[in-house]
Amino acid sequence: MKSIVFLYAGFCTKSAFDKIFDSQSAFDRCIEWAGAVEFCSRIVVFASAVTKDSVEKAVAGKPDIQVEVQDEWNVAKVIEKMSALTQENECDFAVYSFADRPFLDNALTSEIISTHLKYIAEYTTADGYPSGFAPEVIDAGALKIMASFAAGVKKEEAEGFVLPGSLFEIMKGDINSFDIEAVIAPKDWRLLRFEFSVSQKIKREACVALYNAAKSENISFKAEDLSMLAERTESVHKTVPAFYNIQIARNCAVIDDFTPYAYQFKKKYGALPLKYGKGHGQRDMSLEDFTKIVSQIAEFSETAVVSLSGWGEPLTVDNIADYVSAVLSYTGLSVLIETDGVLLTPQIAESIANIAHIVPVREDKGPPVSWIVRLDAATEEKYAKMHINTSDFDEEGKSAFSKAKDAVAVLNSLFPGDVYPQFIRVNENEDELEQFYRYWHEKKSPSSGNLIIQKYDYFCGKQPDRKPADLSPLHRIPCWHLKRDMTILADGNVPLCREYVLESHVGNVLEEGLEAVWKKFNDRLSGHMKCQYEDKCELCDEYYTFNF
Repeated sequence: MKSIVFLYAGFCTKSAFDKIFDSQSAFDRCIEWAGAVEFCSRIVVFASAVTKDSVEKAVAGKPDIQVEVQDEWNVAKVIEKMSALTQENECDFAVYSFADRPFLDNALTSEIISTHLKYIAEYTTADGYPSGFAPEVIDAGALKIMASFAAGVKKEEAEGFVLPGSLFEIMKGDINSFDIEAVIAPKDWRLLRFEFSVSQKIKREACVALYNAAKSENISFKAEDLSMLAERTESVHKTVPAFYNIQIARNCAVIDDFTPYAYQFKKKYGALPLKYGKGHGQRDMSLEDFTKIVSQIAEFSETAVVSLSGWGEPLTVDNIADYVSAVLSYTGLSVLIETDGVLLTPQIAESIANIAHIVPVREDKGPPVSWIVRLDAATEEKYAKMHINTSDFDEEGKSAFSKAKDAVAVLNSLFPGDVYPQFIRVNENEDELEQFYRYWHEKKSPSSGNLIIQKYDYFCGKQPDRKPADLSPLHRIPCWHLKRDMTILADGNVPLCREYVLESHVGNVLEEGLEAVWKKFNDRLSGHMKCQYEDKCELCDEYYTFNF
């Protein structure tokens, strides 16, 4: 029985080689893990032009480690090379992991291999543990079949970037043809959404916090012990924000009845925030202020999604392309624009596409710009019932609903695969959910099959409870949004979370700085860690939802 271990180090950054675990890097710890894998006859590291020197330096003097270098890897190249080397070395199976995971567990790996062999599986991994503790084990024959998929039915996906889970996605080309097994964790930690790698600052700081906590408490570095430790360690849960919801526009185009923003705005300023009703005297976020905030985000979080849709309709801002450009000037940041679509023109869409198509690849390999178009209905009649002032946009016989649907098609022609029509599921439109899904899920639809079904948010009782189904977990967990999100209003004020809309500011990022304001969230999260929920948190059911 022989195995071959593959470590993917084809990253575009060198963070895996930083000595942040005492005298070791994440890569050093991966090599140490690989050397103890059962039946291992050879270790192969996939390096990129960026990481080649660091890899070769780290493995110097270790003749059993083979380094394969490509300027840029894609999924097809990885699978093809894995298959070829597994056969060339006459190995029965391959063990595969990214090389930026400092907590790969040899005991868990042995259990995965044992399960793989016992049940004569073709693909085996662990399930229920946080990401980063377990490798994938793939049979030599399965790799050969996957290589054929990568050259055939999954060719388009196989030409994409190598990401965690990429190999399994190729296997989905005909998943019923494979015998798949999994080692099940004693408890399901997946809802906490930990990913223990050092690929981004948000994850790297969590890894360092977990490593230090394990050393401090003399906890073993086994997957189960680390999972339990991570679950109760606040500094592992909360590092830096990954999602910034920024209000660049105060005005709306179409007003829906799903959120309290328009009515809370009217209560505060005396007028609805309509595009053509600028008499309320409240200004949008200036490009200058926005640029200052984005600069802080790039320095503090390094990688993040910046949504331009905190409240209001971002397309009411005349120079929105300049706001997009400010974000995309940092390779670690990407943009999400959530819009009702009625103000979109081909000129606006093209101005943003012209920027998105020339910027460098994002560090997380994701799209520079993603779009959500709020529809919430499958028919024009239902759309009109669920929104006010839709008649304001009737031009040449074209309704607001038609404009919104057209926006999806225009955007998808320029941002293929990154446009999502959205349906917020409430009692009033539940009868159109299936119709909406069937239409937009078709590959021939204007969104090429993409869509989002969003749960209804009743804003901790501020809105009536209109949920047709309760999707909340059986047991409450610390709020995902407190750990990862920051909402910033047009004047720089930061509410504790989006549920507060325009109230309960904890600070102002333009006056105090982003990092100082972020620390003010700590006390509320500490309460959540102890199952203590104050104020709106006690009524909230958004704690388990997540953004892009």
